[in-house]
Amino acid sequence: MSSESNGSASKRRKVLEPSKFRPGFIRKVRVWNFTTYSYTEFNLSPTLNMIIGPNGSGKSTLVASICIGLAGSINLIKRKNLKSMIKTGQEKSSVEITIENYEGHSPIVIKREFTAKESNWTVNNKRATESKIKDIRTKFNIQLDNLCHFLPQERVAEFAGLSPEKLLMETERTLGDGHLLIMHEDLIAKDNESQQLGNKIKDIEGRLAKLHEDRSKLEEEARKLEEYDRKSEEVDNHRLLIPYAKYQDLKNQRTHLKRLRDEAKHKLRTFQANFKPLENDIANAEKSINEESEKYSHLKDSLKSTLNEINQHKSTQKQVTTEISELRANLKSYQTRAEQKKKELEEIKKEIAELQEKQRGLPQVDPEEMQNLSTESTSKRHELRDLEEQFQEVNSQRSDIGRELTHLTEQLRGAEKRLSTKDKLDMLVSDARQNGRSYRLRDEAFDVHKRLRNEPEYEGRYFEAPVISCNVPDINYAAAAEKIIDNNTLFAFTVTNQSDFDFLSKFSQQTNTNTPLRMVNSVVNPTHEYSKHQLREFGFEGYLSDYIVGPKEVLSMLYSTSKIHTIPVSKHQLSSEQVRRLTNVSGNDRLPFTKFVAGDTLYNIQRSKYGSQQAFYITEKIGRSQYFGVQGLSQEAKDAINAEISKFKEKIEQKKRAYEGHRNNIDSFNERLTEIKHYIHDIKRKQSELQEISKRAGQLQTKIELKKEREQKLEKDSKRDYSSKIRMFEQKIDEKYLASGELFASLSNSVLELCEKENQMKLKKLEIIGYKNKKLTAESLLDELGARQEKLKNDYNRYKREYDEIKQSEAFKEIERQNEAYTDEERSRLADLAQVYVENGTFTEATIRSKIDLLEDELSLLTTADRGSIDALKQKLQDIQLAETNLPLLQTEKERLDTRIKGIQEEYEGELTSLVNKISLAFNKRFTKVASDGRVQLAKSERFKDWKLQILVKFRQESELKVLDHQSQSGGERAVSTIFFIMSLQGLTDAPFRIVDEINQGMDPKNEQMAHRYLVHTACQNSKSQYFLVTPKLLTGLYYHPDMVVHCIFTGPYITDNEEKRDNSMGMLDFAV
Repeated sequence: MSSESNGSASKRRKVLEPSKFRPGFIRKVRVWNFTTYSYTEFNLSPTLNMIIGPNGSGKSTLVASICIGLAGSINLIKRKNLKSMIKTGQEKSSVEITIENYEGHSPIVIKREFTAKESNWTVNNKRATESKIKDIRTKFNIQLDNLCHFLPQERVAEFAGLSPEKLLMETERTLGDGHLLIMHEDLIAKDNESQQLGNKIKDIEGRLAKLHEDRSKLEEEARKLEEYDRKSEEVDNHRLLIPYAKYQDLKNQRTHLKRLRDEAKHKLRTFQANFKPLENDIANAEKSINEESEKYSHLKDSLKSTLNEINQHKSTQKQVTTEISELRANLKSYQTRAEQKKKELEEIKKEIAELQEKQRGLPQVDPEEMQNLSTESTSKRHELRDLEEQFQEVNSQRSDIGRELTHLTEQLRGAEKRLSTKDKLDMLVSDARQNGRSYRLRDEAFDVHKRLRNEPEYEGRYFEAPVISCNVPDINYAAAAEKIIDNNTLFAFTVTNQSDFDFLSKFSQQTNTNTPLRMVNSVVNPTHEYSKHQLREFGFEGYLSDYIVGPKEVLSMLYSTSKIHTIPVSKHQLSSEQVRRLTNVSGNDRLPFTKFVAGDTLYNIQRSKYGSQQAFYITEKIGRSQYFGVQGLSQEAKDAINAEISKFKEKIEQKKRAYEGHRNNIDSFNERLTEIKHYIHDIKRKQSELQEISKRAGQLQTKIELKKEREQKLEKDSKRDYSSKIRMFEQKIDEKYLASGELFASLSNSVLELCEKENQMKLKKLEIIGYKNKKLTAESLLDELGARQEKLKNDYNRYKREYDEIKQSEAFKEIERQNEAYTDEERSRLADLAQVYVENGTFTEATIRSKIDLLEDELSLLTTADRGSIDALKQKLQDIQLAETNLPLLQTEKERLDTRIKGIQEEYEGELTSLVNKISLAFNKRFTKVASDGRVQLAKSERFKDWKLQILVKFRQESELKVLDHQSQSGGERAVSTIFFIMSLQGLTDAPFRIVDEINQGMDPKNEQMAHRYLVHTACQNSKSQYFLVTPKLLTGLYYHPDMVVHCIFTGPYITDNEEKRDNSMGMLDFAV
């Protein structure tokens, strides 16, 4: 930031003075993990904020963060989704925007934290919704979708491509509070409605005239049809009369059949009276059979009951017999029990004597000896435990020394391997360690390579980075290769399919690393435009690709990414003549090369975008090779590794001596432990032997005591008296014999009862057979009389059926259905017509059909008319009535609407014309400084939707004013016209801030300086709007105002992550990470 002095920019930095922020102005913007930034903070000016920086540094990040942070659509910055706004390797991002509030209120801090799928909003640290943020935008008239207010880089071309109609509506939305746009949209809607009403009125008027013309033609056809219809109606009435004539015929037939049926019915009833006595005999016989059968059934049930009683008596008798047998057995047992007890007593005494003899044969156990053995065992166990603890401690120390010895041995082998390694990764890692300077991308890439080499599942799925897998045999070209191939590509893995790409991407996420990946779909062999002979004529030895060797897949990736097959190289500097030949190309001539290397210089050839488009070049110094130049370990690295090896060997010898000392102590401990364990084992054996003797003695003593208890009990049982028990069993046996005799008596009575019931059942069965014979005789006589009755019944049924068939016949039902379908009016009309035939006695179906034939002959002589004419006439009359009703209503509605349009148009047109004139004057005043002429013109039309706002420009004096479009002006001319048009809106809009991103692309430097001067002057002199101007370049000699702020974007590997490096007290520029 600098102040103006004699039209040029001063180089002195000025400390920022506080300025007035208006409601809706943005005070501060902060982002975390947003696009390419880990953390960024912008402290903004209330006037003009110029954001500058090289292409790709992230200048447009500020524009994107304002759009995302204020709930703008992602489409406004031409992004697909929120995930594209999150920094690579991160899961979420945050944007915080501080907006000036109305006077007396604290600033509003809006923060949005979002992931790929969701967003969380806060306003002043309180949870909020997206709708709340949009309400805040509306409150301050922030229009992110208005290209006159918010013009990001992605929509610059869209603004230039706005149609004049769209430009007018966007400008109306910008002016003031946007009420002109509302009036314009209202006029368009009402104008469309008026047009529709006018079209409807014309259509109805034309249709009404045609309807009147058609009505007169249809009326003559209607008269002819009336005569034809009258005769047709008479024919129809006679046809309707046919069912009545048929009904009259059927009615006469039914009367005759009814008389025959009644006579047959009388005869049948007289004959049926003779059947009554026989039927009574049959009924009485059936009644007697049923009664006797019921009695027989009762006798049968009683017989079954008696049989059950007999079976029960037999079962009880069997049970009593069994009980007598058991009592007799118990009686015999008690009679011989005393003798049995005496025998058992003798056997027990013998067993006791044998056990006592065994007990005396066992050795005696000394309790004092047992106690001494236990005490000695306990003492030895304590001694053993102490020795084991000492052994474990010494063994642990030996194990620790062993692990240290193993680790030192592995380190020694690793150092010896590095000393003799041919692996380029090891050489590069060693070189990086000797260098001492940390570089995150390099160190992280080397670490990932080591990890992947230890993962078998990844083998064959990737190619290592070019710095490892490729070589430059001729070291003279190593530095050039590193200069041309960017760092990300130098350390990038190469894969050949999407599956492997996804596999490695997942590995990066799991290990939280950010290793670059490149994918090649196919292996290609590069084709060169110039042969080696032609290259030598230019002064080159060959293409850079000729001096790099490695896997063909990795080389294909380098061809695609870094274009090494198109860049020629030379070890030596080129002469001035050779450089001039390569760069001195004018007009449309094609450049031989856009890049080439000569010695330690890289030449970048570019072509001017203006004038004759002459070519010019920019040179860059090529430094020392850091990766491809590594051919082996340096002597310094070898000395350092040898020093490490010596230290490792010395430590290993020390550890071996300590390990041997601990091993000797362990052997001594093992001998002592073995001796104590053997002694303890002997004590245990002696204790077991004594315990076994004691156990056997105890078991014998227990058996002897049990036998003696049994001996005492048997002595008592052998002397006991069982005579009372014997008498008790003899008494029970007598009682059972008495009960058995009573059961035999009951069984005999039941058998006698059974015989009596069987005799009664046989007599009852004979009575039932007699009644059945009587019934059969009566039924036989009744069958003979039935044949005569059947003939009489058939006659009656035949007459009745024929009578009913007439009534139920389809013809009769059809007549009834037709009669029911007639209306009351039809019935009345047909009754009058039928009365004539009834009075003449000719009302039959044949007479009616003859009359119909006569009427049809008369009808055929009449001229027929088109029946559709009547329907058409009726429809025309209805259409005429409807049209004559609707036409006045539509005319009144259109007149009312046109009056309303005229009133709105007067207000709208006057105000819009005045504002367009102001815009045109402001545009002309500034634009004529860079061009011949320019103005803004309102082009009116009959339809409000066709009104246009045209930007007319003239860049050369001899040309005419032309509308700004893609065909008439160049890109630079459109850009300068656009920015002057936007500046001409200053003072006429209520927008709190306006953003323009890279609008100066393609401008002529002179026009760009002039446009920049007016933009700075406009933004800093008028405090109604805050301006943001994003540009990738900064020309010399630009105009700067004391109130503007310049934000320089600086990114690169030397910025520390997530730390603020800004000194607010000195007014230094912001920086981004």
